[in-house]
Amino acid sequence: MTIPLPTDILNVPIDSIPELSKDFRASCRACGFHTLQNICRLGAAETSKTRCLGPDLFSELTDFLHARRILHTLRA
Repeated sequence: MTIPLPTDILNVPIDSIPELSKDFRASCRACGFHTLQNICRLGAAETSKTRCLGPDLFSELTDFLHARRILHTLRA
């Protein structure tokens, strides 16, 4: 039996993660982000400047990652 790693969620299509809000998923589509890994690779500084993800949606992202103890994947 394979036990998934907490970071496996980063490679799941954003549209397939029901815990993320409808607004977050729509904004990610508009920005061209298909997975959370796409966002995390940008890093926190660049992601926080992205027009599609304003402060509220950026906060949703960090809360989601923090709750799963993988906030460290969002590079500084």
